Amino acid sequence: MKKKMVKHLSTAVVAAMLVGSVPAFAMAAEVSNITATQETATNAIVHFVNSGDTSKLSSMAAYVSEPKTYTKDGVTYLRLDVQQVYSVKITVDGKEGTKVAEYVKTVEGRNGSQEVTFFTFDYAITDATAIINSKASYFVPGVFTETQVHDLFIVIGNDIDAAKAELATLIEQAKLEKSPTAALQTALAAAEKANNYVTKKVDVEAALKALKAALNENPTDAQVYFVNESDASKVSSMANYLSNPKTYTKDGVTYLRLDVQQVYDVTVKVEGKDGAKVAEYVATVNGRTGPQEVTFFTLDYAIADAKAVIKATASYMVPGVFTEPQSHGINIVIGSNVDAAKAKLVKALAVANTVTNPSAALTTAIATATAANSYLKSNEEIVTATNALVEVVAQNVSFSDATTHWAKDAINLAVAKGVVNGYTDGTFQPNKNITRAEFTKLIATALDLPVANNELTFKDAASIQEWAVPFVKQAVNAGIITGYQDDTFRANNNITRAEMAVMVVKALNIKELASADELTFKDSDAIPTYAKAYVATAVKLGLVTGLTSDTFGPNGQATRAEAVTIIGRAH
Repeated sequence: MKKKMVKHLSTAVVAAMLVGSVPAFAMAAEVSNITATQETATNAIVHFVNSGDTSKLSSMAAYVSEPKTYTKDGVTYLRLDVQQVYSVKITVDGKEGTKVAEYVKTVEGRNGSQEVTFFTFDYAITDATAIINSKASYFVPGVFTETQVHDLFIVIGNDIDAAKAELATLIEQAKLEKSPTAALQTALAAAEKANNYVTKKVDVEAALKALKAALNENPTDAQVYFVNESDASKVSSMANYLSNPKTYTKDGVTYLRLDVQQVYDVTVKVEGKDGAKVAEYVATVNGRTGPQEVTFFTLDYAIADAKAVIKATASYMVPGVFTEPQSHGINIVIGSNVDAAKAKLVKALAVANTVTNPSAALTTAIATATAANSYLKSNEEIVTATNALVEVVAQNVSFSDATTHWAKDAINLAVAKGVVNGYTDGTFQPNKNITRAEFTKLIATALDLPVANNELTFKDAASIQEWAVPFVKQAVNAGIITGYQDDTFRANNNITRAEMAVMVVKALNIKELASADELTFKDSDAIPTYAKAYVATAVKLGLVTGLTSDTFGPNGQATRAEAVTIIGRAH
């Protein structure tokens, strides 16, 4: 049998006070000092189980190692090596072991490497297939005034580690299901009961198999697009009548579950087949004439391949509008969300189509990107087309006042991504200062911050230009800006280099900031105290550099060129 030892280090204070060590099988080579002839014993899989919570191992397992078993004269014995620290003693079935050997081994303790003595004990056991009641005692001078005793169960030969770990993972997954079926609830309860070290392997594996099956058969929310058959860059209008898409697998068949509104005689066929009705309910929806109660049918459709584009049709009849039923072809795509990738591609295409006298390379890139602007494409395909288009657009962008500017490449790239624009006179004005409102817009646009509806509470909120309000709301909602101590935002003030660094680091949601002590600029003392760690982090990550090798210029007003450069590095 393959040598195996199960161990667990408790996080409890009591266990922490014991000499930290690992089971002997993971230690350095031993120095043997055998004091008795040992019977031939075989390595055994043994779990030392917490008697109060059998889903966990006892902390005392850290001090017991090299479990073996053997049989002599009809009696089965369990052989254990026990660390001789803090008077650790193990009794099995109420009996102390017979010492058969002693040796010293170097272990990694709490204070580094140390030599520890091990005693090898043999314990006579009644039944190696049963749960064996045991006790472990220890005494830590200066911590306890009397010997501490832990009850534990010893389980031999139950090789359940892999199955139990997988079962625990699936249990957590099952708990997250929003609408578990009765079958899943039953399987989950059985799995939780089986999720312990005293359950036999065959029973753990049975619970695991049942939970897997129940999860597969439990309808799970799915990302589904109902794509316009004639223009794959758009979602079909019929998507307004289809909701709550889910998928599940039963008896080797994959099903798509849809809730279909029962208005205008809407009928959906998937792969040419009607769905099987499994439920019916009424919900209030916003219709063409306002809120109204609508009946939904929940239908299950068997599908051949959930990874393929699924052909479907939707028919409907609007009395007084049509004289006969209308039918739309729909492509159904089940998979990952491509909305964010598509939005960036659309933005890049909008910029590309404004370029006058596009090069042949740009014309080709636009055609490729247009083809990739489809719900039938994967995220990878859309992102690849976007990046290629942005790269070519940047090569076609030119501003009369930035052709030789140090930030030319950063400017062109930011424009190509649709993050910033030039002026109508063909200039970019790279050395022009940028306001706090303008920089906030750059960050919100570059990082695609989600739309925010929170009210602005700055004392000077009324002075923030209307065009900037949505971007300021997004930045406030994302925790990027908090305003000054007097509760003002000062939208029209030019942003300083220190403020710019703070906002960018916050936008990247960096949790562990660099130490202010890492700043080596001569003018580090001039950096506002609140900004020092942020500036240090921005410098460390290469997001911003000093004005010179030894000056940062924290209170200097940032330029448009500096702004797009730091945004480009963060984007």
